[in-house]
Amino acid sequence: KVYHIFGVIPEHEIDGMVDEQGYVTAKGQKLLKRIGVETGSKVSIRKSTIRVLVNLYNQWKRPHRRIDSETELIVGKFLGIPEEDIYLEERLNELSHSFRMGIKIGEGTIIGEDVMLGLGVSIGRFCEISDNCEICIFSTLHDKVHLGRSAFVGKDSDVESESRIMPKAVIAPRNIVKKKSLIAEGSVFNRSNKYQ
Repeated sequence: KVYHIFGVIPEHEIDGMVDEQGYVTAKGQKLLKRIGVETGSKVSIRKSTIRVLVNLYNQWKRPHRRIDSETELIVGKFLGIPEEDIYLEERLNELSHSFRMGIKIGEGTIIGEDVMLGLGVSIGRFCEISDNCEICIFSTLHDKVHLGRSAFVGKDSDVESESRIMPKAVIAPRNIVKKKSLIAEGSVFNRSNKYQ
């Protein structure tokens, strides 16, 4: 039988990914690119958020069952995404073939501690993402967007330029937050559905 060779990122490789000021180093950019996260220049990502991204990537590379190293070897890569969604299924398939996260982070963006970024997320230039935020699969933040602490952006949503999402605010899935909007702290935004 054939064996599986996984390309997981070991924990020690995370060291040196950001400098003393918190900006992603050349080594960090290289590692992020390897897992499918493209970053512009002067991007700051806290180490705990990088660790979350690496852990997610590594989970894709591990099978759901234990491999018997004495009798089997599976060649290839493993990716399991529990997502049944007619709007996103085709886009997910594209990512599963490349085994990449498909995340883009623009120049000058700052990302805080323990931020969860879903597959295919796109973040524009000069955004500020506070600690403990979650940006779900295939959502887009345009330039100069601010997310307050513990804000949540549901899957496949668009937050247009210069909008401010205050702490603990929730953007429901498939919504469009118009340019320069202010979403109040702790509120739930569900007024502008993407697919009418």
